[in-house]
Amino acid sequence: MQKFIISEIDLNNDKLRLDSFLSVKLRSSKNQIQSLIKNKKVYFNGTLCTKNGILLKAKDCIELDIYEDSHIQGLDTKSQLIESANKPQLPFNPQDKSFDIAILYQDEDILIINKPPHLVVHQAPSLKEATLTDWLKANAHILHTLSGEERYGIIHRLDRQTSGALAIAKSRLAYTLLPQELKSREMGRYYLAVIDMPLKSNQQVHCFMGRNPHNRLKMSKIHIKENAPIPKGIRDSKSSFIKLATADNGRCELIAAKLHTGRTHQIRTHLETLSRHILGDTLYGYKSHAQTYHYQNRILLHSYILYLKHPKSGENCTFKAPILRDMLEFLQTHFTKDLPNDCQNIMDLLEVNRIIRAFEHFS
Repeated sequence: MQKFIISEIDLNNDKLRLDSFLSVKLRSSKNQIQSLIKNKKVYFNGTLCTKNGILLKAKDCIELDIYEDSHIQGLDTKSQLIESANKPQLPFNPQDKSFDIAILYQDEDILIINKPPHLVVHQAPSLKEATLTDWLKANAHILHTLSGEERYGIIHRLDRQTSGALAIAKSRLAYTLLPQELKSREMGRYYLAVIDMPLKSNQQVHCFMGRNPHNRLKMSKIHIKENAPIPKGIRDSKSSFIKLATADNGRCELIAAKLHTGRTHQIRTHLETLSRHILGDTLYGYKSHAQTYHYQNRILLHSYILYLKHPKSGENCTFKAPILRDMLEFLQTHFTKDLPNDCQNIMDLLEVNRIIRAFEHFS
């Protein structure tokens, strides 16, 4: 809940409307403020607000019920506050062609979703199950190119078992600009993961990556001699990892990860170089045993925060993808003791700006 008390300075001897005041304070459009009012998120002097144009006076109190429900918080003071749908997400069944996906935000240019685990992003000839592309097509999220080709606006991806925030381009402008933002790192993500052994300290991994020569399903760190030519298919990669909390058993750890580059299986590969593995990630060496809770349902990796520059307005936008039920229940069950003094539970530790600030000393 956010709270504002109107002062004489706010009024400045002028008539001030409630929607105009909130538009300035939240750096949002009046349409977005009106949407908050329509969706019963605004209280005026303790009563649910139903009008946009209320004239304010000194000591009036405005409260916003958006701290937990908006799922979106500012990356910095210039970030746009955007309302998202507070929609429960059902477990995904790969065989169900009529599945639904939680939409965090959408406008005429972009669509931000909370991808469930076990959902494949792209179609493939050998794939018999439903994909994200199927869902986009079924919900008429089709982008037509100038030549008339159908595209689905997918500009980046998440692995099948990874959940969380994913951006879709809905306009040609977004389809052109968002990939450029990925390359320039104006667009990126912060992840949460549970690993099978605590890190000794916060870490940064910077290495070359390529296809594992012994297992083509995996990626691996590749050693290249100084001044040697870089072989085809080998790319530079960089990730930062922050320790968040140790599980009650003292063995597993919740960490946050930030990608400075975006390579296939980058987080999983970089953790393997540190002799750490995400719970459930048997491909990269995770082995279930009593001390890691026998977790086999899926990889406990979640794209938690996505930030980008809006392709049309140019505003910095930050989106939080709520942790899905399976991972949330795991965290609430097994992470109850090793928390900072200012955190009553694991969710207090995962406040968006707290996560972002933790990476400030990494370049």
